[in-house]
Amino acid sequence: MLTTVTLVDGSVLDLAAWPLPEGMEDGTLNRAQLARAFSVSENTITKWISQGMPVMSDGQNGVAYEFRLRHCYAWRMERDARARAAKAQGDRLAAQAALAFRNLDEDQAEEEAELTADDLKKWSEAEYHRNRVAEQRGDLVRAGRMRELLEELMVSFGNALDTLPDFCELNFSLSAEQVAKLQERCDAARIDARARIEAALLRPGEVVAMGAQKALDL
Repeated sequence: MLTTVTLVDGSVLDLAAWPLPEGMEDGTLNRAQLARAFSVSENTITKWISQGMPVMSDGQNGVAYEFRLRHCYAWRMERDARARAAKAQGDRLAAQAALAFRNLDEDQAEEEAELTADDLKKWSEAEYHRNRVAEQRGDLVRAGRMRELLEELMVSFGNALDTLPDFCELNFSLSAEQVAKLQERCDAARIDARARIEAALLRPGEVVAMGAQKALDL
């Protein structure tokens, strides 16, 4: 008895892995009969053919399609199994991403490690709506908007640092050596401030709270 079937895409269908249910007789069916056997419409059968379901003979010139029930059953079962596996993999990836995007600390991650993908999906949806409401109230601001604001502040901050050594030299009679040291200090402060801002804004999934930090501790 034939145990494998080569499909139109070149893949091999293992018939032994998906035997007909006990007591079900194998046979050759036309399109309408196969649709009735699977409790679907003939349009669905046509769609399955386009998706690679095995066909014994193509329908043409008034000749009906012919299908082997055993082959079509195995194809459908394997297709459904692959769909379930793909969904399970997607759920696992979604769960991992949800944990990562939530920026949980170690204690939180351990505590919530047993949450199902459905639990995390519901939590994420609720969190999204909470953030939207908070944003509309002005309690939260998007990172992109915060970046624009901080860029403007950095320009103002940088201009102040640029003029600070000259200001101190004129008003406090600093020596050239003191001015040079002050300039080095200002340059270092500018670099550190920008690095800290960029690091904060590049955290995945983060929503920056207005007023929660004083200009990111600058």
